[in-house]
Amino acid sequence: MLRTFQFRLNPNSTQTAMLTRVLADNAETYNAALQERRDAWKLERKSITYYDQQAELTELRKDPAFQWIACDIQRDPLRRVDLAFKAFFRRCKAGEKPGYPRFKSKDRYNSFTFGGNRPVVREKSIHIPNIGDIRARGGRAIEGRAKVCMVKRDGKRWTASVVCDIGPAPEKCAVSNPVGIDVGISSLVTLSNGTVIENPRWTRKHESRIAAASRALARKRKQSKNRIRAREVLRRAHQRAANARLNYIHHVSKWLVHNYDLVAYEDLKICNMARSAKGTVEKPGKKVAQKAGLNRSIMDAAWGLLIWCITYKAESAGKWVVPVNPRGTSQKCSGCGRIVPKDLSVRIHSCECGLVLGRDHNAGRNICALGISAVGFVPLEFVQTSTRGLCI
Repeated sequence: MLRTFQFRLNPNSTQTAMLTRVLADNAETYNAALQERRDAWKLERKSITYYDQQAELTELRKDPAFQWIACDIQRDPLRRVDLAFKAFFRRCKAGEKPGYPRFKSKDRYNSFTFGGNRPVVREKSIHIPNIGDIRARGGRAIEGRAKVCMVKRDGKRWTASVVCDIGPAPEKCAVSNPVGIDVGISSLVTLSNGTVIENPRWTRKHESRIAAASRALARKRKQSKNRIRAREVLRRAHQRAANARLNYIHHVSKWLVHNYDLVAYEDLKICNMARSAKGTVEKPGKKVAQKAGLNRSIMDAAWGLLIWCITYKAESAGKWVVPVNPRGTSQKCSGCGRIVPKDLSVRIHSCECGLVLGRDHNAGRNICALGISAVGFVPLEFVQTSTRGLCI
């Protein structure tokens, strides 16, 4: 089982200059590798592989001018170019929009990776080959064996993410307290037991600050120092919203995994939903109008991030996380199984069997039943254990 430990780096001025120089050199290597592949195919119809470029890099490193960067760090752009072309050909075969790999400027090349076979983490520092030990601080002690380390530039800040192998995952526990979750926009999560977790809408809370920073950036002259400062202010405004969202998602996912043995969720195509929300609708007596803001609300809710956090936390705790088919979960009655058609404007489920409850609550109950059947447990009765309150 792999786990990532993140550290905040505090490099001095010399180390900052070295890290920036490494990123600029890697961006140049990336662009050169991309251009070589493109020109070889255009001019000679010849395919250049990752191993061909790696052999060329080995020859170049015989020159001392190329040896100031560690070999593993210098090979990282070649791996990225290879992955970019593999993804390009995969999209071509699947009939998707191909998206040919593009060149990267040194300002947009913000990370590099190297292997963790050597000692990476010291007591209060991270060791980077040919650069040295950089002071670092992290929230928890590292576990297991370090495999890969990625150093990333985030504006003026630097972070290091160390991927470690912490051993096999624990065995799954017996299911005695399952729950189904229905994600939404008005409320982030509605559980099968009726509990509702609110959606704070972090983008809306921070949009005034983001808008002010965007207006300030638009007024600055291009390629000026004031524009660079304004761009950093805008980046920080977006980063604050992202940090608040991630912190909230961590609290919700930890609470769900702590209180429930099985968490069932709808296997939604979130990207497709966000793209379809950009479409148009017909209104009586009017021309086609845009569905304003729905795609932004879907991405702001961060359903995918929530599912990812629940999944990895449950794996570490030996709990179950089960995706289910979302088809008909809102239309089917969780009491008798009848199909009760209703559009999105109907928020109350009312069935002939006498069951009346919220639409999302009904969907959560159906999701929970599907999750139980998917795992294979069909007990006569579940024991409802006490749950800890969600404090955020």
